[in-house]
Amino acid sequence: KKYFKSCVSGKSDFILNFMEQALNIAIVFLAFSVMVFFKRTKSYLSIGGLSIIISVLLLFFLKFLTIGNISDIGFRTDNIGATILPTLIYLALAIAILFTMRYKPKKFKAFKWIFALVTLYLLFGILQQFFFQAIFTDTINKLVDDKLLVILFSAVFFSSFHWGWDFKGIRFGLMTLFGGVVMSTLFLISPNIYVLGIAHGILASF
Repeated sequence: KKYFKSCVSGKSDFILNFMEQALNIAIVFLAFSVMVFFKRTKSYLSIGGLSIIISVLLLFFLKFLTIGNISDIGFRTDNIGATILPTLIYLALAIAILFTMRYKPKKFKAFKWIFALVTLYLLFGILQQFFFQAIFTDTINKLVDDKLLVILFSAVFFSSFHWGWDFKGIRFGLMTLFGGVVMSTLFLISPNIYVLGIAHGILASF
């Protein structure tokens, strides 16, 4: 009886692990399909835009099937202290670079920037980090044992959404590649979608 129970338990564990890995692979392929739709879509009010929305909603559903608690994918506040200092250092460096590249005194309006940041970009940043880190990086981390490869895959995936083939596009793609390395590293060390999302939103607002 003990042998029979152990066999049944072993088979159940194998089936559950197989199903979880199959879901993880499906999540990765679906995430890449979002990238393809995104690169080909000029307007969200189109078939391509609808495809992106449906794919992202399906991604959210599949991801929640593979986790035990949302704190596992960075929706937590207990590790803010461990995450905020390195994030602030990266944020300060990135803002300095962006200001050097883009800042024009006559065009920068502080009130307009703050309003857009609070009403749009902070939520935008958190949603993007949910997609890039909580969904993609966390899933890749479950499929690949090497953390350096996880960071590389995640950074390239993040950068591919921002990459263009003119000078500005290549420069921005390289910048976001570096940003992807930093954010995926911070997520793997101490996952916190709130801190990373706010940083992402601030950078996106410039």
